Amino acid sequence: MKKLKIYLPIILLAAGITWLFLSSSLEKPPTEKQPLVSMPWQIETHNNGTSTVFGITLEQTTVEELLNLLGPDHDIAIISDQQDNSGLEVYYGYFSAGPIKGKLIARINADDDTLYQMQARAASSEYIDTGSRKFVLATADFEQIKHWPVQSLSLVPAANLDESVILGRFGSEAERIHSQEGVEHFLYPEKGLDVTLYSEGKELLQYVAPRSFDLLTEPLKKIQTTDTESN
Repeated sequence: MKKLKIYLPIILLAAGITWLFLSSSLEKPPTEKQPLVSMPWQIETHNNGTSTVFGITLEQTTVEELLNLLGPDHDIAIISDQQDNSGLEVYYGYFSAGPIKGKLIARINADDDTLYQMQARAASSEYIDTGSRKFVLATADFEQIKHWPVQSLSLVPAANLDESVILGRFGSEAERIHSQEGVEHFLYPEKGLDVTLYSEGKELLQYVAPRSFDLLTEPLKKIQTTDTESN
């Protein structure tokens, strides 16, 4: 079985991915059956540059609507990594899209100043296995964020993917980037999707609204520039 290994410097949702390092023994099975949602490759794009996947319209669906859709078996917190990158996220350790199982993270749109203030008011905080810090929101802040939109989604499927599966399900990529040794990105800007294939780790699917695709590509471009300069 592949060991779960995510390369934080090359992933937009670096803070959120730290959830995925937590031991599965600490997770509780869902208490209610999740509703059926669309498959990971069933992405509906819209004329305004947004997209819908798993029934969630990125940059429009609110936290409250997300929770109503996917159910109560989630964890929500601010995750701050060792580089002080913070993100407000909803984490589902047991996520189902039909027969597809995995872990899902919904990133909530929030600016740095707001996150900092929420961290200061947090009901509690703790360090998790990766060294990142988890801040549990104060009740008043939790009520406030219910009306904030979901910015992006990250899915780590339980089943291993390979190039043939990726191309068979998502089609030919618009661009392919090798960001590090053993790490390959299949980019689909028209869908707002980055499928990351790891030679020694779990695959990762990242979804953003197509109009915001640069959120996924900018970190990759920086790494490519750095590699070119170093050579």
